[in-house]
Amino acid sequence: MLGISVYAGLGISLEENIKYLEEAKKLGIENVFLSLHIPEVNNNFLDEIRELLLAIKRLNLNLTADISKKYFEKIELNKFNFDALRLDFGFTNQEIAELSQNIDYKINLNASTLKESDLKSIIAAAGNLENIEASHNYYPREETGLSEKLLVKKNNIFKKYGLDIAAFVPAKYKKRPPIKAGLPTIEKHRFLTPLVAAQDLLKLGIDKVYIGDSRASKEELIDFSAVTRDIFIIPIKINEEISQEEKRLLRLTHKNRQDPGEYLIRSETARKNIKKRIKPVNNNKRFKYSVTIDNHKYQRYEGDLNILKKEYPADKKINIVADAGKAAVIIEKIKEGDKFKFKIKGDD
Repeated sequence: MLGISVYAGLGISLEENIKYLEEAKKLGIENVFLSLHIPEVNNNFLDEIRELLLAIKRLNLNLTADISKKYFEKIELNKFNFDALRLDFGFTNQEIAELSQNIDYKINLNASTLKESDLKSIIAAAGNLENIEASHNYYPREETGLSEKLLVKKNNIFKKYGLDIAAFVPAKYKKRPPIKAGLPTIEKHRFLTPLVAAQDLLKLGIDKVYIGDSRASKEELIDFSAVTRDIFIIPIKINEEISQEEKRLLRLTHKNRQDPGEYLIRSETARKNIKKRIKPVNNNKRFKYSVTIDNHKYQRYEGDLNILKKEYPADKKINIVADAGKAAVIIEKIKEGDKFKFKIKGDD
């Protein structure tokens, strides 16, 4: 479900790339995306590619390699174990159909640009759909990433034919040269963390999510590796004045009520688990995506925890305990009955 990307000949040494692969493997990340055709690479590109392919095989990672027709004929692919080969450009629908019939690895198609008519053409040419999957592009230039609406539209086409779909999220630590502006599939993810953007993609129907950039930091990679389909992980910055009881409630795993308010994510967990009295503090105007906990002045509602999806006025019965604004895109996707937990900034 989760993966990283590695690039040869682009300013990161072979040794650092291999270390990155090893770190990802230790964290349970099993998928790797490797590009075999980048215009800006150095002269050691093919030698480094061969070493990376050997390291990926040694670590037993699942490999999707991105290739153009030009490099398809340069690299002896039969010497390496690929799980999927992404055909970027230069291949006809007839060639795609033939490759899907005759090889031991899957053919991965460009989900961002392929039309349904192309799929029908591949099928008409006896393409083997069981050996075909798809992945979206990443977009190095700012302002050029897909809209959420277009991504979902494209996904619906591929899902109709039963194909798995992959997409990319950016990292902040070492962005890929030469533009160094992040490698997201969706434009609104460009300045988000891998943790948040990955969860958003999964909720949009993506089956496999890769960090697109050259290197994620250790913290980014650890956070990314914790992503699951079952529980939303919401990063928050807590108010320094909150009590230990409020912090304890924040650290619980929560479940959104089946009947949350129209503009609330409302935990059915927190109030049931309150142990100590909560005093009024930080009773300011409640901003959008603030996390609040009701204090003892709200009587039987004491301990009620909410994430707000709109602004509300100040209320002496309600404490503002944290800011969840950096997770806005996933907060908007939490439905009734969904589970969620908070990642408190500064916590291990």
